Amino acid sequence: MLTNNIFRLLCLSLVVWGAAFYSSIESTVAIWNRSETFAHCFIILPICIYLIRENWSKLRSAKIEPNLMVLPAVVAVLILWLFGNLAQLLVIEQGAAFLMLPMIIWTLMGNQVSKILIFTMFFWMFSVPVGEFLIPQLQDLTADITVWSLQMTGVPVYREGLYLAVPNGLFEVAVACSGIRYLIASFTLGSLFAYLNYQSNKKRLIFILFSLALPLLANGIRAYGIVMIAYLSDMKYATGVDHLVYGWLFFGLVIFVMFAVGSIWSDPVVKMEKEDNELPTSTIPKVKFLSVLIALVLLVGSTFVYKNLVNNPNSDFVVDVDSLFIDSQDMNDESWLPIFENANAEMKGHSEGLDYFVAYYKVNVQGQELINSNNKMFNVKKWSIEEKQDYAQFKTLTIINIQGRKRLLAYTYVTPWLTSASSIKIKLSQAFEALSGRPQLGMLVMLSVPVKQEQQDTQKLLDAATSKLNDGLQDFLDESK
Repeated sequence: MLTNNIFRLLCLSLVVWGAAFYSSIESTVAIWNRSETFAHCFIILPICIYLIRENWSKLRSAKIEPNLMVLPAVVAVLILWLFGNLAQLLVIEQGAAFLMLPMIIWTLMGNQVSKILIFTMFFWMFSVPVGEFLIPQLQDLTADITVWSLQMTGVPVYREGLYLAVPNGLFEVAVACSGIRYLIASFTLGSLFAYLNYQSNKKRLIFILFSLALPLLANGIRAYGIVMIAYLSDMKYATGVDHLVYGWLFFGLVIFVMFAVGSIWSDPVVKMEKEDNELPTSTIPKVKFLSVLIALVLLVGSTFVYKNLVNNPNSDFVVDVDSLFIDSQDMNDESWLPIFENANAEMKGHSEGLDYFVAYYKVNVQGQELINSNNKMFNVKKWSIEEKQDYAQFKTLTIINIQGRKRLLAYTYVTPWLTSASSIKIKLSQAFEALSGRPQLGMLVMLSVPVKQEQQDTQKLLDAATSKLNDGLQDFLDESK
């Protein structure tokens, strides 16, 4: 029967996908499990099953027609997955892996079924844990809204980076205050609400944009409220556990307001046609289906064969940068030092009036990467960014700690093929090295100076950075080519 065919093909697609991309799925679920930001991802599959059930009447009457024309798009997604896997770009690998399930369904079941399931396929992509790269920008936005709100209500406030000082207390806009959890959860729920409650795509888009804007504004107001409660209570309230409780209660109120506003313009519910057990049985073109299935298996199989052939070759090359930093001594203050996890070698010290730090990686495997979100340019528990500046081949950061001491950092990344302060460029460079089967070694080189006389110290660091943080650094890795 047609119903059985639909059910069997959906199950087949899920099994094929799960077997082929098990490692990517496992790493994704591990993130769901350890990160509260993405805990909601556990309910995405049950919601997708519900959405399929809601469209069951339409699916039962749809024509199943395997689509060979989708195979070039499948190849593109497989290349994207291979690119992400070899280069340890986890978000690309996971995104491509989860995109493959809709692609498999589209290929095996054709255009009619895919059109009916188009929102379900879109919603399925909320399973991918992405968005944490927005945290620094969200922290700045939260601080901006908080400072503006405090000034509008007559509360004296002084801002240094992410530190906000009011007359009776000091606050930091930490990662937990960025609102990233609210934003992702609101976007997910808002998209689902828009699909279920509106028939017009225009209304759906407007509500989805509203679900993105509202938590950004609300989080700024929440942060302002926390500061005001602490300020008016002389720091007795909204500074500890009640801070977090207040935040989640406020978020619940925001979601309630969002749904309440959205319900005002809800469209009438469209009644689904009753299931008719007497519908004619649909036949699947067996030759075409087997051809498409075999093509899918061959494409996925060849992708994994190539991956195993070129997967992350190791390098025994040992970097030596002693000639770059002469008469090196121990540095006086190490509280600012970058945190680069599992580097194969780290070098730090004081030379020519500047502190320096080098982190070298001779491989690029999961948990041991030059470019990784867990690697920090400074100790984020003790310092925060006040200002950043881009230059031709390096970047500078001005950081400040809670005591008001400032420090200026200049850094760049180096691979055998490229010197750049852009993490994206370096990661792409390593990705292309990975695709060609070359070792993905590289290093971070950083110079630093405490800021006492701002203009003089800044010029001193810029002169040193211009002299040292350039293409000449690739000479230290030349022998590895």
